[in-house]
Amino acid sequence: MFCLNKNLVNEFLNRIKTGDLNPEKLADMTTEERRSYFSSFLGDLNAEKVNTLFESKLLLKNQQQGILNWAKSVADLKPQARRDIISRINKMDKVLNPETQDAFLADIASHKLGVTVTMEEAGQISSLAKDVSLKRDAIKENSPPQSEERMAYGRAKAQFDDYINGLKENESNKKLSEYLKPENYLEGASKVAGLAKSMKASLDNSVIGRQGLKVLFSHPEIWLKNSKQSFIDIARTFGGHDVMTEVRADVMSRPNALNGLYKKEGLAVGVREEAYPTNLPERLPVLGKAFKASETAFTAFQYRTRADIFDKYAEIYKDSGADLEGFGKIANSLTGRGKLGALEPVGNIINNVFFSPRLLKSHIDTLTAHAFDKNISKAARKEAATNLVKIIGGVAGILSIAYAVNPDSVENDPRSSDFGKIKDGATRFDVSGGMASVVTLASRLTTLSTKSSMTGKVKSLTSGKFGQPTGTDVLYSFIENKLSPAASIVKDLLKGEDFQHNKPTLVNEASNLLMPLPITNYKELKDNPDSANKLLVIIADALGISANTYTNKKSTKF
Repeated sequence: MFCLNKNLVNEFLNRIKTGDLNPEKLADMTTEERRSYFSSFLGDLNAEKVNTLFESKLLLKNQQQGILNWAKSVADLKPQARRDIISRINKMDKVLNPETQDAFLADIASHKLGVTVTMEEAGQISSLAKDVSLKRDAIKENSPPQSEERMAYGRAKAQFDDYINGLKENESNKKLSEYLKPENYLEGASKVAGLAKSMKASLDNSVIGRQGLKVLFSHPEIWLKNSKQSFIDIARTFGGHDVMTEVRADVMSRPNALNGLYKKEGLAVGVREEAYPTNLPERLPVLGKAFKASETAFTAFQYRTRADIFDKYAEIYKDSGADLEGFGKIANSLTGRGKLGALEPVGNIINNVFFSPRLLKSHIDTLTAHAFDKNISKAARKEAATNLVKIIGGVAGILSIAYAVNPDSVENDPRSSDFGKIKDGATRFDVSGGMASVVTLASRLTTLSTKSSMTGKVKSLTSGKFGQPTGTDVLYSFIENKLSPAASIVKDLLKGEDFQHNKPTLVNEASNLLMPLPITNYKELKDNPDSANKLLVIIADALGISANTYTNKKSTKF
């Protein structure tokens, strides 16, 4: 919606009264001619918006009435409705059909799609949209998931989405030299930060033990099925198969996708995962396919698991009449994708500063059973609480087994950074999927005390003694450990030292920025005689059980 000032509105209406602004002549003009005319008395920006409104009315069956409505819309500023992209395109034949090139209305096409299109591209969009509509109509009411007609629709929908997203991506891409211009510094830095995150997250199948750990305890049958499939996805990707198209076709053609429940409840399927903000590493020679296999396994596991969890809840409550509001959030948070609330519009920027902000938010949501979420039904709150009990029980069970083997391998005090981890020499295995760090922060700030993981001593955060930690120090340390690779480089340069207290160098910082985590972790443990079994550490970390090896740590060998 936009607003013409009073003087421009009066000028617009006066031209209609005097006959200078003739709707019939305007209809015969080309897009450029109309914009040029409107610019002469409305200015360039207003001219484009007014012309968009005018051209949208040319699509109406009653053109004469449409032009009258258009004039009223410009004067009294009536808002335009937003529609689903597929239904919008299907109603835009006169705009997008290349056979009616003279009637091609560039402004309204650009306005609705959010991207500038050529006549050829417009024709392709129209064709793809119609194909999606036809294949959707061909799905039988009782057709089972992954049936041929459902998959045919899903593939068509995926192809349509890929084409639209490809147009938008091509329009936003710039040549390397353009990023060296001051006005593009921020965008260039964002690209580098995204590349660093994608590189760090590659060369493993960590989703099953990190983002998917909560699902292991809350919905083990779903976790087991999709974890097994993730390894098949990796093999198929190396074999040259387009795995993600099939995954998306399956998810987008499920009954709860077609009836709009996924979209209504904000289920995160079809989104770009925060661990892989860019697919640039896939373009690297030799290693590119390995990076692609990692991203495919991650994203496919997430899409399938979220859809499976939501479908399971929908089936459980379908006959009870219970409100399904909130189940999309539960499925998302169980798979490590929390909603950032008011910060969601700048989520991509936050993702460049912090390593996994949505994963952190999902931990908070799960640990509080969504208690602070207003838009969630009673049924969803009940299931969230049940999931929390199962997750706590699952993590506690693993730690209990480790404690039975060696009591010194487990820390029971939540104020210690070793809480939720299994200690083996200088190596710590995080079996909580990262949730323990949230519990530790809350415990420290609540009790205003902390326990050293090295000495075992408890220190007050309010002693006021020189050199003693404070609540601010604890909070800063937590935030510092959540920084993204790019933000960590900036932090190191500002502090003049890295995490190991060494002076940062160009080679080391570049290595830290782009080196995948499995390689970084191997470097940490390869020369450390106090580490746990090196093969065990590598396997655990590759499967998402974070294994960090430190120097000067008190050893607790099994």
